[in-house]
Amino acid sequence: MDRSKKTSFLWLLCLMIACLIILFFSNSDIKHIGPPEYTIIFLLFAISAFCEYIDSSLGMGYGTTLTPLLLTLGAVRIDIVPAILFAELLSGFFAGIRHHQEGNVNLISDKKIRTAFLYLAIPSVLGVIIATLLGSYFLGIAQQYANLYIGLMIITIGLYITYNFYFRKGKQTSFSKLKLMTLGTVAAFNKGVSGGGYGPLLTGGQITAGISDKQAIVVTSLCEGFTCLVGLLTYFAFGGTLNYFYVIPLCLGSVLSVIPAAKTIKILPENTLRKGIGWATLLLGCLTLWKFLIK
Repeated sequence: MDRSKKTSFLWLLCLMIACLIILFFSNSDIKHIGPPEYTIIFLLFAISAFCEYIDSSLGMGYGTTLTPLLLTLGAVRIDIVPAILFAELLSGFFAGIRHHQEGNVNLISDKKIRTAFLYLAIPSVLGVIIATLLGSYFLGIAQQYANLYIGLMIITIGLYITYNFYFRKGKQTSFSKLKLMTLGTVAAFNKGVSGGGYGPLLTGGQITAGISDKQAIVVTSLCEGFTCLVGLLTYFAFGGTLNYFYVIPLCLGSVLSVIPAAKTIKILPENTLRKGIGWATLLLGCLTLWKFLIK
């Protein structure tokens, strides 16, 4: 069996396991649903596909944009947060596989990717465990000011990336394990405080630590998938369930959009990708600040 067939087999196996998890931990209660159900399901699928296409193309944007959108539509947090974690678990690992198959990165021989994943994933896992166990303590004022802190940090990284793109072209940032460890720790703290700002901080921060654009996007996807896995296991350990009314369309939309996203990364010039990451980081930082201002 060649490598592509092995990869496809492993991915199908993962999907089968995911289906079993949905059936075992599912809760069919549907809360706060107004319009006909099929309309809501299609809307969930479309929004998830769009947000994941942006996320897998730029390394950020799925949870940061999808969560407030669904809350605005009337969904309740206890239903959508586990569903989003499950969707990001599947799409994160699938994105890593697709980027490897498209030749955007080489997950097998690229030592820098393995190093970055190691230094980022471990503290990220600690952060999501804290978020799951202590999330109830970070509501109200604490949550509001967490958005201010994270928004300012993401905007700073976005400004740094865009400044380097426009005014320091050709100057390479040296690879730094210390920066990666610091980034992983800060991202873990952000995840523990508010559960937001993970993708923009991780992708943008890696670029400042000397990781290339494509490598940063793939590492962020893999770290996010791994982090969501730990978060869901912790959530299930404390008796949490999945509402498949949200899980199924969100998962389908996110997974299917990974394929065109990986092809987009393959054809995009490096400079265009770097500029897109910089501006997207700025935009998501402003969105996070907007959450602070409207409360």
